[in-house]
Amino acid sequence: MANDFNIKFKGVDKLLDEFDISRKELVPYSVEAMKTSLSRAVDKSKGLARVDTGYMKNNIQQDEVKEENGVVTGRYVARAEYSSYNEYGTYKMSAQPFMAPSVAAMTPFFYKAVRDALKKAAKFS
Repeated sequence: MANDFNIKFKGVDKLLDEFDISRKELVPYSVEAMKTSLSRAVDKSKGLARVDTGYMKNNIQQDEVKEENGVVTGRYVARAEYSSYNEYGTYKMSAQPFMAPSVAAMTPFFYKAVRDALKKAAKFS
């Protein structure tokens, strides 16, 4: 399913300067926040997915979280070829979204995880 959801934080460099934290110090915490958020989104999507044979549900998977030049990226995908038909519907079948609602539900968790990561990197309690 090719439907990307991107979160970009503006002003991060200024914030890191204020707290005297380097991107390098923040990256491991950000990677962990991304992994945890994606894992929860996968579980939520599997819980919402339509189940006939279980193939679609069992093929919702998290890809490897990557870091490049201080930028952390991650994604999870529904690999069943008919996933988008379920997500968006067809002229013969109504939509039963299972990916978008999971992303929406996990977004506040992700923001909290990033805040917590920043606190850990800045050594706040």
